[in-house]
Amino acid sequence: PPRRAASARYQTTIFALFLLAIASSLLLTSASRPPRAVTGILSGGGRLASRGAASWMRAASGSSSARALADGAVAHGELLPAELVARVPHREKLVLSFVLAFLEANALPAQLLVNGGYVRDLLLGSVPDDLDLSLCLRECDPAVTVATVMHGLPGFALERPELNVSSVTITTILSDASKDKNVDTAKAHLVVGSPPERIEVDFMPTIGEETYDEFNRVPERDVRGTPEQDALRRDLTIGAMLLHVFQPRGSGPSGGGGAAAPEAAAEALQWRLLDFYGGLADLQRRVLRSPYPAGADASLVRASVLRYAEERELARKMG
Repeated sequence: PPRRAASARYQTTIFALFLLAIASSLLLTSASRPPRAVTGILSGGGRLASRGAASWMRAASGSSSARALADGAVAHGELLPAELVARVPHREKLVLSFVLAFLEANALPAQLLVNGGYVRDLLLGSVPDDLDLSLCLRECDPAVTVATVMHGLPGFALERPELNVSSVTITTILSDASKDKNVDTAKAHLVVGSPPERIEVDFMPTIGEETYDEFNRVPERDVRGTPEQDALRRDLTIGAMLLHVFQPRGSGPSGGGGAAAPEAAAEALQWRLLDFYGGLADLQRRVLRSPYPAGADASLVRASVLRYAEERELARKMG
């Protein structure tokens, strides 16, 4: 029927766009910003064939982070070694310590997670930027959302000036696109440190399962997913790694601890790597691979993704 044919064409188009998104992710920026020319993708393994990416990896190969990776000092569920944590800019540590202090002050049992390219860059020995945070709200009251957390941050900055975050401006909460997709997201600008510096941070929840109905291509998303479920949604394993950031017991910033207390609390943060889908190994091998559930048969995953003949044919043509 015409409707079925149109649906098949639509599915093929979406899949083609997905493959293009993966190809574009090969344009990884090197430490020295060389030309980001992609020379091709080797068939069978998805190995990086970007000159820019290869240069980027070589630049990190002699660093302390590369030695830490090679020595196995970094692994799923383990704390990052001090030499990697030292690469995180101090003002971004202040931002994380500030958010954790807010969660503690409001008795919110939420996990704070750093996600995306920030984690990848840090593990490669680069100075990370573009701080993206996820909040796991599974253990919180249903009324607690990313939006309610965002609404509380500006006032908290005024109440606790000793935390070295002088102001918080929420620039976006629940855009129309986010509302349509049932995703609670926000962007905030925090003025941090002395002299003051403005840092832009994106916040979103950990997203779990997605469900579709027959008449709508926009999924309903569970915004109280686990970190593992959230990581599974990422396009590539090297972008699916998370860092669970937390304060060791008794080391959080205190209002009566003097000016140095928040600085010390920021430096005392601990960073636990969550690598559910083998992104660290793929980073070391320079392999681009999509995450899939542990223990799942790859052929079954392929069958669930390539459901239509048109998709399978397109995948065959693209190698």
